[in-house]
Amino acid sequence: MSDTSVRQIMTSPVVTIRPDDPITDAAQAMQDASIGSLVIVDDDNSPQGILTRTDFVRLAADETFLTGSDVPSVRAVMETDVVTVTPDEPLETAVETMRERTFHHLPVVNEGGEIIGVVTTTDLADTSVAL
Repeated sequence: MSDTSVRQIMTSPVVTIRPDDPITDAAQAMQDASIGSLVIVDDDNSPQGILTRTDFVRLAADETFLTGSDVPSVRAVMETDVVTVTPDEPLETAVETMRERTFHHLPVVNEGGEIIGVVTTTDLADTSVAL
């Protein structure tokens, strides 16, 4: 794994959504793609947040969201502390970041800050099995 770069194991393309989209669209996109997270991007395709299955569990437990008739936007529930890696970073860097922050999904951006991939715990498991 020491010679492996993020680019070699990242999942690409990434399913993305906009901050002002309804949360129901996000849930449908995740279900349709059978994925555990969505990266929320701006018009420049730069990550603004991340939305995971855990966020949906938290949302389901929040009675204020469940009792209203208005469907919240992705912006209302997304995690905005987005930590990213670049594709040429060593895989160890991504693993350490994910371990320290207890992340299961880590967006990958190019030099311009645009989303180009995501590293997931599934990607890491697949890589370790291949070794």
